[in-house]
Formats: sequence, C-alpha cells, structure tokens
Amino acid sequence: MRGSQAPWTALRLPSAGQAFYVASGDEVTSSDPTTGAAVATLTSSTRADVDEAVDRAHRAFRTARWRNDGAVRARVLFRYAEALRANADRLGELLTREQGKTIGEARGEVLGAAEMVEFYAGMARTLYGRSIALGDNAHGVVLREPIGVVGIITPWNWPLVLLARALAPALAAGNACVVKPASLTAAITVEALAPLAADPDLPDGVLGCVVGSGGVTGDALVGHPGVEMIAFTGATGTGIGVMKRAADDLRKVSLELGGKSPNIVFADARMDKALEGALNAVFTTTGQICTAGSRLLVEESVRDEFVSRLAERTRALRLGDPLDPSTGIGPVVSHGQQREINEYIELGRKEGEIIAAAELPGGDLASGAFVAPTLVGGLARDSRVVQEEIFGPVLTIQSFSSEEEAVELAEDTEFGLAAGIWTTDLDRAWRVGRAVSAGSVWINTYHHFYGEAEVGGFKKSGLGRQQGVEGILEFTETKHLNFDHAPKLWG
Repeated sequence: MRGSQAPWTALRLPSAGQAFYVASGDEVTSSDPTTGAAVATLTSSTRADVDEAVDRAHRAFRTARWRNDGAVRARVLFRYAEALRANADRLGELLTREQGKTIGEARGEVLGAAEMVEFYAGMARTLYGRSIALGDNAHGVVLREPIGVVGIITPWNWPLVLLARALAPALAAGNACVVKPASLTAAITVEALAPLAADPDLPDGVLGCVVGSGGVTGDALVGHPGVEMIAFTGATGTGIGVMKRAADDLRKVSLELGGKSPNIVFADARMDKALEGALNAVFTTTGQICTAGSRLLVEESVRDEFVSRLAERTRALRLGDPLDPSTGIGPVVSHGQQREINEYIELGRKEGEIIAAAELPGGDLASGAFVAPTLVGGLARDSRVVQEEIFGPVLTIQSFSSEEEAVELAEDTEFGLAAGIWTTDLDRAWRVGRAVSAGSVWINTYHHFYGEAEVGGFKKSGLGRQQGVEGILEFTETKHLNFDHAPKLWG
C-alpha cells in the first residue's frame, strides 16, 4: 500500500455507460511512472472509430438544439463542474498514478479544471452579436455562430486543465467535440469526461472520445474532412505538423505550443518572494509545463546571493512517492522522458557546470522515472540546454548588468509563451513587460492562471488564444446578415 491509498485495481476502459468513447482496436496499457504497475487497460481507436465519432458529432450538431440553446449548454457545463469537484479525490489519485504529479497538485488540477468549466458555463449565454445601421434602408446583424465539429488534442502534462480550457469554451459556443487525449494520460481523460457524457441534457454525439497514437488516431482526426477545427496543445514540432495537415482542407487551428520562458530577477526585487517564484516557475509538475520559467536571468549585483539560496533550496527538495502528501517532487511521466531530460543534464555538465541538484530517491523508488531537479550555469547563449525546451526540472542560470541586456537575453529564443519579471520598480516592470515577446508576463508572481485572462504564444509558441473572452471566440465563426428593405436594388 502506497501512502494512505488502498491497493489499486487497474481500470478497464471503456467501461459500462461510456458510449462516448469510441474504440474497437487493440488494447494498450497505461502505466504508473513511479512503480511501473498497470493503471488502466484501454481499447485503442481505429480510423473507422474516428469516422464514427465524427459522424456522430455531425449528426448531433445538425439536429440537436445544442447549437442554439445557450441555457441548456450552461446548465450542462455547470453540472459538469460540480461533478468534477465531487470526484476530486478519486480523479486526483488516478491522475497521480497515471501521470506522476504529486497528489496535492493533482487534486488542484481537478479543481482548476472545474473552475475553467464553470467560467465558460457562465459565458454560454453571453455570445452576443451586434447590429449596425448601414443606411436608411439597410441594416446588418453580425452573429457569432459555432464552427461545427471541433477536434481537441490534449497533452499529458496537465491533461484535465488543458482539456477543460479547450473543451469548455468549444461546448459553450455550441460546437460538437471529439477529444483525442495523449496516450500517456488517456485513462484520466476518459474517466474525467464520463460524468459530462452522462448528463441527460447533453445530446448524444456532441461529445466523443478516441484513444490512440498521434500517428494513427491523431492524424485521422486532424485530416478528417468532417472536422472544421483542431485545437491542439503540445510540442512545437508536432503543432507545426498539425497545422500543415489541417492546411490541406483549410481547417482552422488553435495551437498552444512549446516555451523556453525567461524569469528575470532585478536587484530591487523582493528576494524571498522571487526565490519562491523561481522554484515554482521551473519545478511545477517536475518541470513538465510549457510555461516553465526554465531560464533564470539574475542581475549581476545579486546573482551570487540569489543563486546560493536557490541552490540550497534545490538540494533540499524531497523527491518521493507522489501519493505521499509530504512529497515535494514526483517522477516525470515516463522512462523515455527521463532519458531525454538526463541527456540535457549531461550536456549541461559538459558545456557548463552543475550548480546544484536534488537527491534522487532510493529503495523501492529507485527504479521510478525520477529526475533530479538541477541548476546549470556557465553555458553559452547558443547552448542547446539554454535554447531548447527540455520539459523537465532543469534550470539554466544567466546574469545581466543592465535592463537592456536583460531584455536582450529574454528575447534570445524562438519561443514566446511566458515570462516572469521581479522588481519593485513599476516603471521598469511596465517597460520590460512591454518589451518581452510573450503571451503571459507575470510581474512579481509566476504561474497564476485565471479563466478570465487570455493565454497564448508569440513566435513558435502558438497561434490563437485560450481562456478569457478570446478563448470562446476562437470556437466561433462571424456571420453578417444584411437586411435591405429599399424598393429598388440600387439608388
């Protein structure tokens, strides 16, 4: 028995009542990255299953009242938010077992997904258009209408929040959706969708789910002629491939992709808070988060003191069983991910210096997919460790002597997803915040997300925006109805 949890019985999915999950292919096993034990056995989806799910979605979109009844959509989504809250403990345990994040973070993610769903439930009845007087005898009515069938492809690092961030606004806008979760976290996605699919007011077919690899199931969904839009969250290279595939039919895409975010600490910052912020920025979800502040930029006059304190805190991090509430850092999602991250750490060791690293767990956990949180310094600006998204608990450290140099270093990346700025000078915060190319810039904080505030990427970090008002408008088309009651066509 792990922590206070009872022994785990592997799930078999789909289970009774999960008709929204369309699958008839081979069985695949989802494994615990801490112990290697089976978490769930799932049936994969074939290309024929994708066809069926999309066909169901099209029928529902054409025939059901869903697309035109915001009140029904709001009620369904409000009830779904409550169902997620009511099942936070069960879903949190499944998320921890399948993905590896700590149990506290997992429960927090379930509740965060509920908040996101609730936010868009409130917006389901507020998709207003506008009217325009175009002359004495002409008026225009501009409408926001749902796009149709939306394919949603989600990642494994935050499988519930990032699912809710696309699914909730797409449904709130009146669309039908087919979800393709990441293979590594398919079980938690299916289980989290089940209470939504069971809602008596959700028309059959409005929600579908297909499970399988990106190369087969994902490709079939992205290239399906019946899908009007793809919402994808994941790696930049994969996102570029999704965009190219969708371009064959001029299919709309919304992409949130990779990041290599700068976290800038000026000498006048509140150092204790900035220290907590630096740890949070890079070690949340064991560094497996696209907004990770993985490049720490520290003003030279405080570099030694700040890095010394950060190194001490890093060495003290407790890695262990993520089901144990006292654990600070869990494993990464898989042994494959573990190998990739450790290759970057070894490259950092060769090209620079390892400033500090936490201690790996031993005993029964020694074979788990753990990676030591690591600080790396002394690297050239063009080092792969500095430039490439590692997606793990690895922080590079650089220093600067002026505000201009700080901005130059911050901008020295092909990504533009997020940034952090730590200073008590609000004029400087404004200048640097405007100068940095990033969709989210946190000032004297980090990783605070709000349903009301948009997120998204500049440069190779994506296209479009999620969350906020823009997040629901992404899933709509604009239509102009032009009324003319003049007696003649012209004149």
